[in-house]
Amino acid sequence: MKAKYFKKSEEEKIFFSALKTRVNDKLKHKAISYGDSRFWFKGLFWTLICSLSYSFLFLDSLGKIKFWLMYVVFQLSGLLIGFSFGHDASHNTAFKNKRANSVLHFFSFLTVGIDPLLWGLRHIRSHHLYANVEGSDVDIDKNPFLRLSPTHPWKPKHKYQAYYAPFVYMFTLLHSVFMSDWVYLFSNEYDWMKRGVPKAELYFRFIVYKIFYFSLVLVFPLLYADFSWSFIVLSYLTASAFTSMVFIIMLVGTHFFDGADYPQPEGEFLEHTWAVHQLHTSCDWNANKGWARFLSGGSNCHAAHHLFPNICHTNYSEINEIIEETTKEYKQPYHHKTLVEMMFSHFKHLHKMGNP
Repeated sequence: MKAKYFKKSEEEKIFFSALKTRVNDKLKHKAISYGDSRFWFKGLFWTLICSLSYSFLFLDSLGKIKFWLMYVVFQLSGLLIGFSFGHDASHNTAFKNKRANSVLHFFSFLTVGIDPLLWGLRHIRSHHLYANVEGSDVDIDKNPFLRLSPTHPWKPKHKYQAYYAPFVYMFTLLHSVFMSDWVYLFSNEYDWMKRGVPKAELYFRFIVYKIFYFSLVLVFPLLYADFSWSFIVLSYLTASAFTSMVFIIMLVGTHFFDGADYPQPEGEFLEHTWAVHQLHTSCDWNANKGWARFLSGGSNCHAAHHLFPNICHTNYSEINEIIEETTKEYKQPYHHKTLVEMMFSHFKHLHKMGNP
């Protein structure tokens, strides 16, 4: 990763100072850095749905269609556990104790298949620092299928990417499980990301996690569910594809949307301060809707999350309005759309990136 420096702008520093003061004043009588009753209710709700749907897979009376539906619910609710519990745990905002956060983080990702430690390292050390910066944000690394940034090289196939992108997105989770995780673990290119974590711990946790994951999603159903191995594997693949699409719908447009900035440094310096950089590269969707926060674990409030990652996501509802008002007052960007508008904006962006 190429480390960059953010611009030292007094005007932008004054803006962020005012924003932090207003947020702190709004939340000063609350314990905001760790999970509250809303946080635990939501996470335990999805955990209950996930556990019940998984237990139904082993009922003798279950037909194929019901088995497949229960498998989809199991995978989807498992993803929402990751949104509700795992994301906050990776930022140490679920518990005061870091070890407890690490344990919750591990188990919250069990049905998703993406190694939680590797994901957490790249999410915090790369993406949260340098969102949308080529060569510094791992999430915007070049890929062989889609041109997501104007900094990526153009190829003729990209003219059609707005049409074939949904098929690529269906394999997002499977690609992470079977390819990306292994690259992040074994490639020397990502040593910067793993710095400070003993290799023995990385390998041990990786192996244990993958054993748990494959046992849960494939081995136990193959051994104890009353269906053929081919049908169970097909259920796994199709449920993963469906879950990947939900994952992409909620997240891909928060950074890859029409109007997003993809900053390139002048020498070692980026154009804006860290806080204003986050606003130029993030988009909220339905930020003031309770159902959206419930489903996405606060990921729909992307500006709040990037600006205040040390605050538990159940508090974002109380600071979105402050962010909107303060950015307007100080003439800073704030991107906000409905979920449908964000997805249209994403495909508009794909279409633009498809032009040479």
